[in-house]
Amino acid sequence: MKKQNEFCISLMLLLVLMAGVTSCKKTAPNIFNMFDVTLELHSNSPYSLSENQTLNEGDSIYFDFTIKSPTQEMYQVALFQIGSALPNFRINLDDANRHTYTGVIKGVVGANGAITTAMIPGSNGGSIGNLKDGANTFRIWAYDKQGVYLGDGYKTITVNVNNKITHIVNRKIYFPDVDSANGSANAYISLSTGETFNYQNGAANSAKIDLGIYRVGGTVTGNTALRFYTLTASPLPFTPFNISSWTKRDTKISNPQTGQNSNFLRSYYTAASIVAYISGASARRPTLTATSSNVAINSVISFLTPEGKYGLLLVNQISPNGDKPFIDVSIKYEL
Repeated sequence: MKKQNEFCISLMLLLVLMAGVTSCKKTAPNIFNMFDVTLELHSNSPYSLSENQTLNEGDSIYFDFTIKSPTQEMYQVALFQIGSALPNFRINLDDANRHTYTGVIKGVVGANGAITTAMIPGSNGGSIGNLKDGANTFRIWAYDKQGVYLGDGYKTITVNVNNKITHIVNRKIYFPDVDSANGSANAYISLSTGETFNYQNGAANSAKIDLGIYRVGGTVTGNTALRFYTLTASPLPFTPFNISSWTKRDTKISNPQTGQNSNFLRSYYTAASIVAYISGASARRPTLTATSSNVAINSVISFLTPEGKYGLLLVNQISPNGDKPFIDVSIKYEL
């Protein structure tokens, strides 16, 4: 009997201990339901965005939305592009919009996200951001008076952009003077495909070739006096090869413009931005058949194909020494 009583007491103590542990257990907030802000996307215009769409360069876009915070007051609404450090755009709210705000943020694909701020009272200006080729994902969220995040309705808005450009990266063109006897160096390039050719296979592919390269001063160790020419150049600046029977594309080029690597990568990402750069100064306009100044690393050459397409060639690297000296280039052109 004594043992039975001891067992009962032990069991009761265990149950009390378990109840105490259970009552002290804390449940962490669930991030998937801890915010009660809601976001509704409207379709009041043909340009209104849904959660996912594919658009072309030049298309108008409207972030047409209503954001609601039933329990906490909103003081600011922000448009944020995923991948950015800070929101692209902020709207300060007045007392009438503390719990509900409806707005339309307007922009254009490929126009650096220009916004007509007059359409958005209380906005701080700003930009939708650089809408580039591929997926561009946005969130719209609210802040309270202290700038604390209140929620985004657990929605994202993705704009898939079909930019009207082709981007060809890291093509090597080899200096022809190293093997001028046999013509084995791939010293010619097609700007539309990025293919390179040498004198041996150039005749059969000459309808594709836009540019050739040569060095002023010839084969000298460390010589980087490199220039470009088209097959229509007269006289030809590089004469060891007889190309009189080749098809000659009437491509036009400009002299190189220095210090353009960052702009090539970050600014010239649409057909409109490429054309705007080229037309912005007479020195950038492609009217030549041969450059008259040497290229440098990070310089760009504008070009115009016989099909009427504008583009840019960026010099990434010049390697003048060794058995196979070369230049590395990247190309962007409008479709």
